[in-house]
Amino acid sequence: MKFGLRSSFYFLSSVIVLTTRFWGINTNSNVRYVIMGLWVLYLSLNYLKRVSHQFEKKLINNSFGTMVFPYIFISVYTVMMWLFNSDVVFGNYTRLCSTLLYLVLSWAYACAGIYFFGKKGIDYLFWAGGCSYTLGSISCLLFTQGGTGLSQYIKGLLIGVDTSANYIMEVHDLTFAMGIFFIYYCFFEEKSEHWHKQKVVLSILFIVLGLKRIEILALVVAITFYVLLLKWGKKIKFRAYFCALVFTVISLLFVYIIKTNLISELVSMFGISGADGRIGYYLYANRYYSFDVSYLGKGWTWFSRYYQELYNSGFRIDGHGIAASLHSDILTMFIEIGFPLFILWVFYMFVHRAIKLTKYYGIQVGECVLLTTVFMFILYLTDNTLTYVDTQMLFCMAPMAVACTSRYGECDEE
Repeated sequence: MKFGLRSSFYFLSSVIVLTTRFWGINTNSNVRYVIMGLWVLYLSLNYLKRVSHQFEKKLINNSFGTMVFPYIFISVYTVMMWLFNSDVVFGNYTRLCSTLLYLVLSWAYACAGIYFFGKKGIDYLFWAGGCSYTLGSISCLLFTQGGTGLSQYIKGLLIGVDTSANYIMEVHDLTFAMGIFFIYYCFFEEKSEHWHKQKVVLSILFIVLGLKRIEILALVVAITFYVLLLKWGKKIKFRAYFCALVFTVISLLFVYIIKTNLISELVSMFGISGADGRIGYYLYANRYYSFDVSYLGKGWTWFSRYYQELYNSGFRIDGHGIAASLHSDILTMFIEIGFPLFILWVFYMFVHRAIKLTKYYGIQVGECVLLTTVFMFILYLTDNTLTYVDTQMLFCMAPMAVACTSRYGECDEE
């Protein structure tokens, strides 16, 4: 893969942006946001100045617009609600603004890659992520524990036992992003592309080494949907509404069994091990919402901020310290935006994005939207990937990369 001056800067920037942990030390997120902000500023200046790149501009308008609109709408809804709530403090507003800003930066950074480099932008991110994980995690494990440490870690993965290497190797955000890379390279990149097979194999390797069990489940479900419905189904509208309906039912059922404490009985019935901590988190959270169509929510980011404050205070559930987040975007979003808006959010993410992008860029783009959205919503059930920068970046970028090779045109590559 050839690198020019600008692409080299984007690649090096991406290595830093995609690195959340290096040699067992968490990186400074502010540095990552500043780098993304500089690229977004550079994109904005070129976007406004140039009369060329019309295909990319339209693609960015449609893709970025469909990503950001629901969260702007949810933010406005939240502010209107908080104006009549005396319990809301200034910190709630700053948390709302910062969360929206970080998401905007991640999506816009993906747009910069597409605008300047076309479909090569996703390759630059992939190789940058590979460098980040190899240098920051694999090299660290080999240097500190040698080949024995790596073999013990892999053995632990196979039998489900944690080792001292877990903290080094489990880089959550980048690992989840590798799932979207795998989906893109396996199902949507042209097989004749240079290094195609190697990218598929490497994405699988990084997924396995950074193993998150929910990601394996998400990939299995997404691929099953692809084989049974997305690839052989009817028009994209039918497939989009079907997926939206299925995941609305799954999400509401998940929220319901937590509210009624059925989740504890199910875990005991099926002998699911290692879930005690999260079940305790969920049952603590169920006192903050009602499972009712009239439930309007606490406001976006309200509960996530409250829960992080509990974590910072050393709060314990059942004698154990809690994690910094609830580990369920589905439950958190339901608590925060309420029953009616939650359903609208699910349908928007599956239906509107798929239909609109299919209309402009073809059926493969719509299928990519649906496949990656199925993957993301499985992750949303038991993780907090809704605010993961790397994962959201690829969630936005993958359909744009597919659009760049659609029959409607080729993105310019500089």
